[in-house]
Amino acid sequence: MQLQVLSKQMQVTPAIRAFAKKQSTKLGKLSKKITGARLFLETVSKKHNDPQANTATYEVDVPGKNVVVKAHAKDLYQAIALASNSAARQVRKLFEKRRTKQRQQERSIKE
Repeated sequence: MQLQVLSKQMQVTPAIRAFAKKQSTKLGKLSKKITGARLFLETVSKKHNDPQANTATYEVDVPGKNVVVKAHAKDLYQAIALASNSAARQVRKLFEKRRTKQRQQERSIKE
């Protein structure tokens, strides 16, 4: 799975890129059908402790549907972790739905 890390109004450091790669391994473990993922990072400096200051948006390419997740946090690393956890949860849910529908169709054919 390819991960692209893109940013708006900031420079992506090697540490941020490495952390994002580490977090994206959760998605890679779910299925080999995931073709790619993009992570968009944005920092808006409003106030010092603004909980909405850092935004991480994951776009995961899955055949048939793309999963888009957005997370906000005070720290950019927290936003990346929240977005990757949420994306993994949504991708897992999507695959479970597909598997359940496939099993139901197989049962109806047998009957």
